[in-house]
Amino acid sequence: MKSSFLVRIVVLATLLISSFAAVPQQTKASTSKKVVVAVDVLNVRSKATTMGQKLGQLKLGQTVTVLGKTANNWYQLRYAGKNAYIAATYTKAFNAKATTGLTKNGAAVVSVAEGLKGRPYVFGATGPVSFDCSGFTRYVYNALGKSLPRTAAAQYGATKRTAPVAGDLVFFTHGSGIQHVGIAVDGSTMINANSYYGQVVKESFRSGYWGSRYIAAGSL
Repeated sequence: MKSSFLVRIVVLATLLISSFAAVPQQTKASTSKKVVVAVDVLNVRSKATTMGQKLGQLKLGQTVTVLGKTANNWYQLRYAGKNAYIAATYTKAFNAKATTGLTKNGAAVVSVAEGLKGRPYVFGATGPVSFDCSGFTRYVYNALGKSLPRTAAAQYGATKRTAPVAGDLVFFTHGSGIQHVGIAVDGSTMINANSYYGQVVKESFRSGYWGSRYIAAGSL
């Protein structure tokens, strides 16, 4: 009788251990938060692994709400009514402060531009790996379905003069004509493909090098 009871205890313990071992990797509970896609295309998977079924894709600059994070660095979210996952490595934290009070279009332009910071400057390049100044602005606008001509001077001619707000183009000269363009983050800061730094950077256009070279802002 006693040995039978012990056998049942051992069997029960074995079943419990097996059941824990069979449980897939759990998502750590956390408060929902927003992240921004930081690559050109990010696959949405059915499981927290590259072997999971591809349910769809997110685009550069797109903001999504995530529900938690797995131990192997994947975010869980709801996608098309299903539980889904994206690789956390290819996202960045959503900066609510940067988009507070912006128009929907302005916030979208800034979000896409932010996702490209650090990509190399190459004269004549139009993306997505590298950019020159007008190649960068054209790529960002095209990503949002807005058409821009190729050069900084042509983009100046295609836009209306305005006080600079987030998402507008800001134009500069080196002495004659329009020779540089960036994207305004606010009334004094821009993101641009900068040959001096050799990459896409955020910097002031009201002071420093660009302060005396600033011509005007333009919107479509």
